[in-house]
Amino acid sequence: MKKVSIIVGVAVIVFGIVLATSFKSELCPYVTVSYVVSKGRVNNVQVNGTIVPRSTKILPNNTLMFNLSDGRTQMRVIYHGILSHYQEGIPAVVVGSYYGGIFHAREVLLKCPSKYKVMEENYSTKKVVKG
Repeated sequence: MKKVSIIVGVAVIVFGIVLATSFKSELCPYVTVSYVVSKGRVNNVQVNGTIVPRSTKILPNNTLMFNLSDGRTQMRVIYHGILSHYQEGIPAVVVGSYYGGIFHAREVLLKCPSKYKVMEENYSTKKVVKG
């Protein structure tokens, strides 16, 4: 009976270690464009920024290249796929790895441009009332 308890205990510990290491490898932290560019090579990160106007190039095979900026630094992004609602000048999050001076995105999350337009219009039409 003691042997079975030891085997079960060891199995639970090994399972826990495997689970913890697989979870850690799936972590995808948020970082800035400046951080990524300063490191030179970064794997499996999410980068928040704004798509730089007039930086987009559409290449063959549904490949998109554009610059992403955090207001201080820009980086080149390449993405293979089709993006609906793509627009320059809007916030975006790219998920992937940076190497060779290019961010290789496996996913691009675009913020809704109409949401920001409505918020901007609502803000600019509010009147300040002094009491």
